[in-house]
Amino acid sequence: MEHKAFTLAEVLITLGIIGVVAAMTLPALITKNRDKELVSRVKKTYSNIQNATLLAQKEYGVIGDNSFLFDSARGVAAVTTDFAKYFNGARVCQSKTTKGCEPYYYKLKYTSKREASSGGGVAAEFGMNGPKIILNDGAILSVTELTPNCDNIRTENKYNSDGTIQTDKDGNVVTGQNHVTYCAIVRFDVNGPKNPNQFGADAYGIKIYKSKMGPDLWSAGGGESLESILTGKGNLTYTPYNIGQQYDF
Repeated sequence: MEHKAFTLAEVLITLGIIGVVAAMTLPALITKNRDKELVSRVKKTYSNIQNATLLAQKEYGVIGDNSFLFDSARGVAAVTTDFAKYFNGARVCQSKTTKGCEPYYYKLKYTSKREASSGGGVAAEFGMNGPKIILNDGAILSVTELTPNCDNIRTENKYNSDGTIQTDKDGNVVTGQNHVTYCAIVRFDVNGPKNPNQFGADAYGIKIYKSKMGPDLWSAGGGESLESILTGKGNLTYTPYNIGQQYDF
């Protein structure tokens, strides 16, 4: 009786095909699983921040009012220190030079490449250089803005949809006024210094209003992803790029 078997060449070809398919599909699977984990961590961190604000209101005796904790007159350092009290096991890094805090000071990428304020086609970065709260699960929080009286009008640069800074016919940067009614913005990175360190992936923002809190829907700051996560869809929108690299915007 004749027994048929694969030849060595056929086995090698089959293994080669399997290898090619794996090389094509594994990166996508790895990214999908990582994004799924990030979505879960975003929900947890968002909930932790929400609970912390409620605990602060209760302790201050001002249910429904965040302005007492997030009072700009007290300064970011004091607000951060007080806010940290409402997270179990959290610690505060007041600066990069604080012992053991240097790893928590790094640059974040926007959801997609965005021209630096200096122009020249250089890809921008977002630096959270102020005090930070380090949660016991590795997430990092930073109060990046405090608004006087929770109401202010500020002048800001305008950006085009492709990430370039708007300029007039003479090359001057175009600015516009923005009326803000939030008390503070708290930005967070759910897995700390670990990559990708990018808005829309592991980094987001929350706006703290006087009587509530809600997602910062700024597109460059991960607003589209955060809205998707909080509405149960869980789709992450971000495009990897390199900080400081020259781009043809």
